[in-house]
Amino acid sequence: MSGTPVSPLFLAKSYPEDMMQPLDKKELMVFAIAQPDYRVHLKERYLGNVRKWALIIESPSTGQVFSVVTALGKTRLFKNADTAIDFIKETCPNNPNKAITITYGESPS
Repeated sequence: MSGTPVSPLFLAKSYPEDMMQPLDKKELMVFAIAQPDYRVHLKERYLGNVRKWALIIESPSTGQVFSVVTALGKTRLFKNADTAIDFIKETCPNNPNKAITITYGESPS
C-alpha cells in the first residue's frame, strides 16, 4: 500500500480502525508540516443512536492512514461536523487542498 493514495470510499468502508496509526493534536501539528501532501477525511460514525464524526488523516506519499486521538489515546470523536472542521483549520492551517472529504451513511444501530 506504500505510496498509493487511499480512496475515501476505502477509508469509509474497508480500513479497520484498529489498523490506523494514532495521532494526537500535537503530533498532528508536526505531521502536517512534515507531510505537506496529507489529506483530511471526516467519517460519520454512530455510537448507539448518537452520530459522531471522526477525523482520518491520509498521507498519499507514504500510504499511511492515521486516526486523530485524544491525549489519552482514544479516538477523538466530535459531536458536530463543524467542530471537527474548526479543529482541522486550527491544528493544520497549511492544509494543502483546503479540503476535507466527508464520508457518511453508516446506519444507526
